[in-house]
Amino acid sequence: MMNDTDKMKVLIVDDDPVVRQLFRQILKNIYKLSFATGGVMALEKVKKVTPDIILLDILMHGMDGYETCRRLKADPVTADIPVIFISSVTDIDERFEAFESGGVDFISKPFQSIKVLARVETHLKLYKYQRFLEKRVKEEVNKRLVEEQMLIQQSKMASMGEMIGAISHQWRQPLNAIGLTVQDVKEAFNAGEVDKKYLEGFVKQTMELIQFMSQTVDDFRNFLKPTSEKCTFDITKQFYDVVALFSGMLKSDTIFVQMNTPKECCIYSIGYPNELKQVILNLINNSRDAINTRRKKGLLTDDGLITVEIKEVNDKVVASISDNGGGIDPAVMEKLFEPYVTTKGEEGTGIGLYMSKAIIEGKMNGKMSVSNIEGGAQFVMELPLVKEG
Repeated sequence: MMNDTDKMKVLIVDDDPVVRQLFRQILKNIYKLSFATGGVMALEKVKKVTPDIILLDILMHGMDGYETCRRLKADPVTADIPVIFISSVTDIDERFEAFESGGVDFISKPFQSIKVLARVETHLKLYKYQRFLEKRVKEEVNKRLVEEQMLIQQSKMASMGEMIGAISHQWRQPLNAIGLTVQDVKEAFNAGEVDKKYLEGFVKQTMELIQFMSQTVDDFRNFLKPTSEKCTFDITKQFYDVVALFSGMLKSDTIFVQMNTPKECCIYSIGYPNELKQVILNLINNSRDAINTRRKKGLLTDDGLITVEIKEVNDKVVASISDNGGGIDPAVMEKLFEPYVTTKGEEGTGIGLYMSKAIIEGKMNGKMSVSNIEGGAQFVMELPLVKEG
C-alpha cells in the first residue's frame, strides 16, 4: 500500500460540503487530499501544502474560481500547478473564460467518478513529465555552461602558448644584441676604450632594447585583454596588429603574409576588437601549422604563403585568410567547427575553430565559413559594416 508521503497531492476548492465529500470518496485512496472552501483560503492553502494539482469550483462566495486561478498563475511559485475547473456552468463563454484564466481542463457537475479519476490522472502525468523535462533541460543547460567554460579556459591556455612562443621570437634578437653588447664591455675595458662616450652609447643602446622588450610585453598583454563593451573599430588594423606581433614566428618558418588591402584603408565594423584578434591569430596559426606539416611531408617546396583579403560587400565586411597548406580533409570539413574536432591529430585541441566561430557568430553577429581552394584552405568572416562619418 502506498504511503501518504509517496502520494501526489490534490487540493480541492469548493464551498459545497457535499461536493467536497464526493471528491474525498473518489480520490482518497489514490492521492493525498487537502480542502479549501473558497478562493482566499485556497491561496493560503497552496503555500502550505504545495499541491500537484488543483480542482477549483467557479461559483463560490467571495473570490470566484476565475480570479483565484488568475492569482495562482500570476505567482511564479504556483504558476505551473495545473488547475481543473469544476462547475455546473454550461455557457460556452463561461467555459472559455475558465481556460483563458489559466485552467487546463473542465469537469461538469454532476460528475462521474471515472471521468474525475481519468482527468486528474492525465493532468498529473503531464505535470510530472513537464517537471521532469524542465529538470533535464536545466541539467543540460548547466552541463553545457560548464563545458563552455572549460572550452573557453582551454582556448585561453592555447592562446597563452602562442603568446609565449611569439614573445620568445620577438625577444630573441634584442636579447642576442644585449648579450653581445655586454660581452663587448669587457673587451673594450681591456682595450682601454671605456670612456664616458662609450658608456653613454652602451646605456642608450641597452635601454632601447629593454624598452622594445617591455613594449612587446605590453602589446601582448593588451592582446589578451578581453574587450569589455562592443565598439566600432577598424578591421584592417586588427589584422595588421596580429601580423606585426607574430611576424617573428612566421619569418622563422619562412612563411610570408600578403595583405590585399591598403594599410591606410579603414573598414569599420562593430564588435569586440581583441576577441577578433584572437580569431585572426587562431586562423593564421592554423595556416602556419598546415604549411609546416605539408613542408615536412615534402609536399611543399615553395615558401609558405598566407593571404589576407579585406573588402566591403554591400553592408558587410568580408575578410578572408587563405594559405597554401594543402587544404582540409573533406571527411572533417562539415564538422570542423564542432568542439574537439581537429585536423592536427594529437597535437590539436579542437577548440580553436569552435571558439572562433562562437566569437564571430555569437558575439559579433557575423558569419564564418571554410572551403578548400587550389593548394590550400580559405576561411571567410563576414561582419557588419559600419560607415564612418
